[in-house]
Amino acid sequence: MYAAETTQNFRWISQLVATYSPHTLTSADRLPPELELWIAEIGQFAEVAYCPFMDALFEHREELGRIAFPLEHYHMIHEVKLVASFKGAVANLPVSVVHCPKSCRLIVGISGTSRISQAIQDLRVLKTRHPTGRGYVHTGFWNLYQGIRAEAILAIKNGLRGHPEDGELVLTGHSMGGSIAYLLLLDLLTDDKSLLQTGLHIKIVVFGVPRAGDAGLVQYLRESMTSYRRQNGEASMKEYSVRGYNDGVPALPLLSFGYRHFAEEPIYTIDGRLYRIPSSESEHTLFHVVEDGDELDAPIFPRGGHNYYNRRELEVFVIRLIWIQKAEFPKAGWEERYMILYAKYSRHTLPDTWRSQQSTRDEHNVS
Repeated sequence: MYAAETTQNFRWISQLVATYSPHTLTSADRLPPELELWIAEIGQFAEVAYCPFMDALFEHREELGRIAFPLEHYHMIHEVKLVASFKGAVANLPVSVVHCPKSCRLIVGISGTSRISQAIQDLRVLKTRHPTGRGYVHTGFWNLYQGIRAEAILAIKNGLRGHPEDGELVLTGHSMGGSIAYLLLLDLLTDDKSLLQTGLHIKIVVFGVPRAGDAGLVQYLRESMTSYRRQNGEASMKEYSVRGYNDGVPALPLLSFGYRHFAEEPIYTIDGRLYRIPSSESEHTLFHVVEDGDELDAPIFPRGGHNYYNRRELEVFVIRLIWIQKAEFPKAGWEERYMILYAKYSRHTLPDTWRSQQSTRDEHNVS
């Protein structure tokens, strides 16, 4: 598995700069199984957000959801309707907004870094004063957010107006996309309160998120979240910021640069299990975990890393998207071209149905 990795998992950064908390996580900190499952399902939208051709993805989701195709492990995509998809004005950052009729939920997914131009913004770690005057923000992340802000807010406004039955708004993203989701949340709670109907429940669900603001901005967001809960009920605002074992990204930018995490009580994941981190340990990114022996499962991804959240390998999805594009999807014959690429490059076994199709074609060619 790990020898075949082609994307960066930032384990080396974790080894260099991440700190272990003196606090040991135990079974008492474990999230309920139903909440773990729900977070993993929302995580599907954080991962699918990386797709640069969202409209076509939705149009062909049935074909793309078959075994060995990109959406094989993303069943939630079949339960939603695409409201909007666009790329930001800065570095073409992809954003998607979907409506889930079954749960009356609007979900905004923001892509993490997938292009060199976006990585350049990631590296712009000098701080910029936030327009509110309440702190400083990562310059590169702020640029990326400014590039999606207007369209994202308009899409949310249209989504809520078009589906007035929706009582929940979810913001999600992986890596840098999660940091952008936090900046969007801050705007929604302060600058653009008018588009949030009374009683709307808001949830932010992010994975492997780097620090994006200083202590002042972090405090401002936390105050804004507390104020929203006070006005709309304690359950109206929920935060799930998940950081994984051996993922170096949450350790960046460094504390010594003046950055802090937005999440007051983040979540730690190892081997697919989720644990609530005490607020006193919110800046640590590594933890020792002690569970009852009979509760431990065999390790799923024992080395951890940036692309191993929600019991899935994000790299598999991204690589399959690349093969789909190389196969000239959705032009005629794209499936056969994709099968050839899969057979040549995948470390997974060719599905039996594909073998039978290949045999049929070979027999036809011989005859």
